[in-house]
This record gives sequence, C-alpha cells and structure tokens, in this order.
Amino acid sequence: MFSALTTGLSGLQAHQFLLDVVGNNLANASTTGYQSNRVTFADLLSQMTRPPSSPGASIGGVNPIQVGRGVRTASVDLDTAQGSLQTTGRTFDLAIQGNGMFELTDGSQNFFTRVGTFGLDGSSTLVDTRSGLKVKSASGGAIKVNLNQVIAAQATQNLTLGGSLPAVITGPVAEVLSTSGAFKTGTAASVLGSNSEPFVLTDGMTLTVRVDGGAAQTVTFNTADFANIGAATAAEVAAKIQSTLGAGVSATAVGGAVQVDSTSLGSGSAIQITGGTAQSLLGLSSTPAVGTESAATGATALNSLLDNTTDYVDGDTITLSGTDADGTAVSATFTYGAANNGTTLGELVTFIDNAFGGSTASLDADGNLVVTADTAGQADMSLSLEDGTSNTGNIDFTTTRFAVTTDGKDKDTHTTSIDIFDSQGRAHTLTLKFLRDQANEWTLNASVDPSEGSVVDGTVSGILFNEDGSFARIAGIGNGDGNLEVQWNGIATPQTIDVDFGASGTFDGLTQLGQSSTAIVRQQDGFEGGSLSTISVSREGVIEGFFTNGQTLALDQLRLNLFANPAGLLRVGDTLFQSSPNSGSAIPALPLQGGAGAVVSGALEGSNVDVAREFVNLIVAQRGFQVNARSITTADQVLQELVNLVR
Repeated sequence: MFSALTTGLSGLQAHQFLLDVVGNNLANASTTGYQSNRVTFADLLSQMTRPPSSPGASIGGVNPIQVGRGVRTASVDLDTAQGSLQTTGRTFDLAIQGNGMFELTDGSQNFFTRVGTFGLDGSSTLVDTRSGLKVKSASGGAIKVNLNQVIAAQATQNLTLGGSLPAVITGPVAEVLSTSGAFKTGTAASVLGSNSEPFVLTDGMTLTVRVDGGAAQTVTFNTADFANIGAATAAEVAAKIQSTLGAGVSATAVGGAVQVDSTSLGSGSAIQITGGTAQSLLGLSSTPAVGTESAATGATALNSLLDNTTDYVDGDTITLSGTDADGTAVSATFTYGAANNGTTLGELVTFIDNAFGGSTASLDADGNLVVTADTAGQADMSLSLEDGTSNTGNIDFTTTRFAVTTDGKDKDTHTTSIDIFDSQGRAHTLTLKFLRDQANEWTLNASVDPSEGSVVDGTVSGILFNEDGSFARIAGIGNGDGNLEVQWNGIATPQTIDVDFGASGTFDGLTQLGQSSTAIVRQQDGFEGGSLSTISVSREGVIEGFFTNGQTLALDQLRLNLFANPAGLLRVGDTLFQSSPNSGSAIPALPLQGGAGAVVSGALEGSNVDVAREFVNLIVAQRGFQVNARSITTADQVLQELVNLVR
C-alpha cells in the first residue's frame, strides 16, 4: 500500500515538471528566436510478483505479474522548427531562412544563436546589440564596417558593344534635280479636204468650225471673196477661212485641196468642222481631228516644244541660275541661234551640263531634264530657267520648274556616345560613329571634345558581319577587339580602351540586322571616385557597400554554423546556445552553401512556440497532477481504514 503513495508521488513530480516546461514555453511565446521544449515521460522499474512460465506438454504458459513503481521524466527535447519571420526594416536585423546559426564570441567563448539583432558599435564592429558579443565573419574574425570607406577612380579600359547596325543599305546617294513636268513636242490637229479645185461655190455658202474645243465659228463665202465663185481655187477658199478664224488656225492649199490646221500643238489641239453647206463640197470631214504629242528628245527644236508660246529668234536668251552639288552658285545665259549656243533642246541641256561643273545634266526618255550630282552625299542643288526680258520668243518654263526628286545622302552612318572616365575619375563623352564601307563592312571612328583631349588612335576599320547578320571579325585582327587610344589634357600617359564587338559567329554583341540602327555601348568599366552611401546584406550573407559612384563592394561575409544534432545544444540564456558533446562540434558554412540556409536582411525570426498546443499540454499537466493526487488520497484513506481495525 505504501508503494501506491510513492507511485502517486512520482506522477505528481513528473507532471509538475511538465507544467514547468509548458509555463516556460508560454512565457517565451514572444521571445525572438526562442525554440520551445517538449517533455517525454517513461515508466519506472516494475516489481515482479510472478515470473512468466513457458508452455509445457500438458499445460500452457502463463504471463508474468508485474506492478509498476511510478513515472519519470525521460527527456526534454528542443524543437528546432523555424519560427515565422517578422519584418523590421533594419539592415542589420538578420534572420536565417533554413538551417544554421550565427556565431558570436566574447574573445574566449563562442556562442550560437538564430537571433540576428545586430548593429555597429563605436568601433564600427558588428555586434549582438543585446549582449555586445561580436559577430564572426566567414573567415572567423570580427566584422568591421568602415563607414568612411572610399573607392578610388578607375579609368575606362573596356567597352562592350551591343545592338544592331542596319542591314538595309540607304546610302550613299547622289542628289537629283528634275523638271516637275516633262518637255514635250507634238503635231497640230489637221483636216485635209478630199475634193480638189475648182470648187463650185455659190454666194452665201457657209462652213462651221470649232478650234481647240472653243465656240463654233461660221465662215461665209461671198461672191466678192473670189475671182469666180463658181470656179473657186483652193488658195482662195483657204484665204477666206484664215481671215475669218484668225490666229487659231492655219488654212492652206495643198495639192488643189484645202487643209485646215490648228496653230497649237499636242493633244490639246483640235479641229472640228461641224457643218455648213460648203463642207461636203470641199470634202472636209466632220470627224474631230486631234493633235498628237510625245516626249521631247535632244533633237527637238526649242520652237517645237509644246511650252513654246512664241518662236525664238536669233539673239533671244534663256537665263539659268541655281546651286551646284558642292554649294557653288551657278549663273549663265544661253543665247538662241545656230551661230550661238544652239536651237535644240539637246543643245540647251549641254549648255546646262557645262554650267554645272559638279553635276551632270541629261534628258531622260520621258523628256525630263535631269541634273544629277557627280558625287554622292548631302547637297542643296537648285536650278531655274527664265526667258530674257527683251526676247521675241518665249517658253513657259513655269510648267517645268525644277525640284529635288532624290535627296543626296552620305554613306550609311550611326552615331552613339557614352561617358567614360580617365585615371583621375573625370567623365568625358566618347562619341562613336559607324560608317558603312560595303554591304557587310563598317568602320568605327571615335572622337572626344577637343577641349578635353584628343584621339590618338580612333579608327577601327574592317568591321565585318556574316550573311546572317552575326558579327564575323575585324579584318586584320581576327577577333572581336579593337583598340582606341585617347590623350586627355593634364594626363601624360595616353589611355588605351579595348572595344569588344562580340564573339565571332554569335549575336551576343554587335550585329547587322533590320532597317533601323540600335547599336549602343552596353557597358564600360570605368568610374569616378566615390564614398560609402548605404549598406545591405545579401541572401548569401555578404555585407555589401553601395557607393556614390554607383559601384558595389563586398565588405565582408557572415558565417553560419551547422550541427549534426542541433537539439543537443546547451541553452546559456539570452537565446544563446553552446555546443555540447551530443550536439557535435560546430561546422562552419557559408549561407546557401553546404546545407546552410539564406540570410534575410531586415527581419527577425519569431518564437516557434505553438500557444494552442501549449494550452493543451497545460491541461494535460493539470489533469495528470490531479489524478496522481487523487491516487495518493485514496491510498491514504485505505491505510486509515487499516489503522482503524486495531481499535
């Protein structure tokens, strides 16, 4: 009976221990980086009242009879599950996502923790702000961050090109001037009578004629107009028609017949004899007659051009003025006449050709007068023709004014620029101009502001591309590098810069594709001097410094430590641990290597205590204590009854 008391006592002690652990877990539910404990129980030795026996030939075996003697605490295990990460925004608040622990030291002892509440002390050393312990680096030493650190300037040594030069060739192109309307020649509209003289006319006979689409005009034949109206000659009839219709027509006698022609030429000229009593007598057709026109040639007389309104006479002039391809002003006077500069359109074209020393004048198949620059490139050509003010003849040059039909253009070029740095960290603009030499070949010319320096060697020629547009090589070099050399003012040694066009046969650098140009300098490795601006910590635990010149420098790196049995670590307070014989020695590792987790900057790991589970454990501890207390009071009551037997 007394054993029941000791058994109940062991149960009270065990559940009291469980209550202590649960209470501690709940107390640290908000402790940063706290890892909770778990209690497990085991029974004590049991008293054997009857041993087991084995089965025999005539009787079976029996089980042992054992009475337990209580319970004991078997283990208190560390729960190494990761707690949730809580954002703080502080650069040196660090959490570990995954396995591992930070290592801290006081100079003689090492401690391990998952709580990264770090900061810089007065000596710029990274320490645990709770305890002042120094944080160990990847090399095992203290981490010092020099907030006054600067980076010296670095001269540009390499340029990397990218993008594309245009594959479509658009230059060079010679500028072309051309008349806005072609020079043309033509024939007059003509009606020839089918009857021959003499013509038996009577007084009052009429003929109705339309000239060039104008109003109908009536020709009346009277007796007074003829020597013998009953036997009129073709010349007499033509004279009457001419006197009536005037300058719009030319009426003549041809082989005894009457012919009526328009004085205008080309498709705009027309003669229509629409009626009258004399029409059939003269044999003049009523079908409209229309003139013809065609492109003028070099042999076409100036007076035969459709734009000629009055025939030229010897001594008439045509003034030409304009600008040649090289910008030279052109002014000359063409004098009409066989004994002068000529009478044909071809002779006028030759005169213009001689006047334009840098261009060639010609007449195309359509009758356009064309002036083409002898040299391709940009130009500002112009030409105008005007009749002399005292001329008898006249050509309406307003219908053939000259205009640029093809703009002059230099070789295809593309220009890009980038800021580079000299050895003193001064920025300079380097301009790169690409010039197409052939279909798949370019030349690069570099330049700088003359007030800042001069380019000693600024040309990379023979930049070749393959048929598919990929970079091929540099003629004479065979790889993707070409050197530039610049002499800066105030610096004695010239600066050499390697230009990387890309690997041969690839599209990773400069290419030649499409119609537009996108070629740029993707990267240059120079920079000015700079001072430390901000600090960050990467997932690899690298403390990175960002400098005012845009450069990033790794200042140091944190160490993480792994353990074969992290649950075997010893707590030493302040959420710190030390290794124990059962945890194994610390295994140094870099973040994200060898199974170590990642470092998360601006966050802390929260407690991994599961409050709901701990509340359940609290109830279990309470009920366990309660039932064991009940077994003790029951055993006590039985003993009391036993004592009462002796009264």
